[in-house]
Amino acid sequence: MEKKVIKRFVPRNPTEAAITCRPYASSWALRASDGVMRNFSSGGSYIETSYKYKSGTILIVRMVSYPTMPSSIADEERPRSICLAEVKWWRELTDENAIRFGMGLRYLN
Repeated sequence: MEKKVIKRFVPRNPTEAAITCRPYASSWALRASDGVMRNFSSGGSYIETSYKYKSGTILIVRMVSYPTMPSSIADEERPRSICLAEVKWWRELTDENAIRFGMGLRYLN
């Protein structure tokens, strides 16, 4: 089987930021999920949560805590502290301790 080669337009920056996210809707009754942002770029991010959101879902993603970064790093090289993002894809992650889901997000400007 051939492996797909994915060309990225912007490089990814690794991170271990704690996040919380919930679907963007007029009702707050929708399920929120805590998770971790594993990488980010100016156009999107990759997150892992305990809840699966379908492709096409618009999420409000909020940074809960972020590892310390030097103050010399430019703002555009830092992850967004709060944003709207669309789930572009998801996959189930195998973990012996819990069911988790990885999701690729595209920021909505």
